[in-house]
Amino acid sequence: MNFLHGLLSIFSRSANLVAFILIIASGAAGRINPDIFWPLGLLGLAYPFFALINIFFIISWILRKRFFFIFSLIGLLFTFPQLKAQIALPIFQKKLLNEKPSLRVMSYNIRNFDLYNWSKNLQSRQSMVDTIQRYQPDVLFLQEYYSDKDKYQNKELLNSLGYKYSQFALELTKKKNRVWGVAIFSKYPISESGEFVRQGVPSPYGNFHNRGVYADIQIENQKIRFISVHLQSIYLGIDDYGVIKELKEDPSYQMNKYMPILRKLGKAYKQRGVQTAELRTFIESSPYPVILGGDFNDTPGSFAYQQMSEILDDTFIKKGKGIGATYNGIIPFLRIDYIFIDKEMDCTQFIKNKNSNSDHFPIIADITLPKK
Repeated sequence: MNFLHGLLSIFSRSANLVAFILIIASGAAGRINPDIFWPLGLLGLAYPFFALINIFFIISWILRKRFFFIFSLIGLLFTFPQLKAQIALPIFQKKLLNEKPSLRVMSYNIRNFDLYNWSKNLQSRQSMVDTIQRYQPDVLFLQEYYSDKDKYQNKELLNSLGYKYSQFALELTKKKNRVWGVAIFSKYPISESGEFVRQGVPSPYGNFHNRGVYADIQIENQKIRFISVHLQSIYLGIDDYGVIKELKEDPSYQMNKYMPILRKLGKAYKQRGVQTAELRTFIESSPYPVILGGDFNDTPGSFAYQQMSEILDDTFIKKGKGIGATYNGIIPFLRIDYIFIDKEMDCTQFIKNKNSNSDHFPIIADITLPKK
């Protein structure tokens, strides 16, 4: 009996040490640029799982009146920035009394307005437009935006809804009348605008486009710099999604089958690291307060998110609820779309709409600007 007790003790302590090492490594993913060592990004993706394991060990050791819980506690304290970004709890949010928002912002990866009917729903484009019209944002951040001069005149359609001002970072142009890219649409005039965050690896179309766009807009009595970004995509193909499905059904699936996915992940993590550094420098050099929205293709445990949360506030954490997953694809529970605001601003309401016609859900934030 003593032998079994000792064996169990050795096993549990060893397992706890492994869990401690993994949570420290996943915490490092938020601090070390993946351009230096990209595999940390994968550990950052698994941070919520490692955190839950360490919380289990803390409770277990405390109930057994053992001080070994200190290792897991240190791990959680070391990774506290990632921990607090995982879930929004209203009990920790500041209550705003009689605060009227200055503006409403929406960020939406619209997947080309379902141009190729991935959703198998012929009404999907109209449904996404109806969602935009329902919430009436003052400024609209769009990723994977598409418009043409023939059948899908989406720019003209948005203009008719009151978004008369826009700026684009074009990813692709075909036949001079079909355009894809990242966009900002505004009900207010844009005084200055431009593109930045260049992609360092070729897209599936072979071009090196910009993945960020900014627009300076006068709101009330002050100028705000609005930034929309779509950080590096992984560019998974149909075959890759098939492999992921096989892995979910059979974890022992042949390793050589998913090595191409790992290579794509590595390239994407490294590029997002480079783009994040450029994005942070751009924000810190802004002459105006910043509101940033977009599809980061990265979770709250990532380097990209942690870099932005050091200089801006996440509106979901300020006014959201729960996990706030924004990805509507094959991997559930991922929050990869964000609206960040200047630390002098506040958020009075955060909304995640559940329109499922894109592989991302639209997010909306009501923002109060500081009084001047």
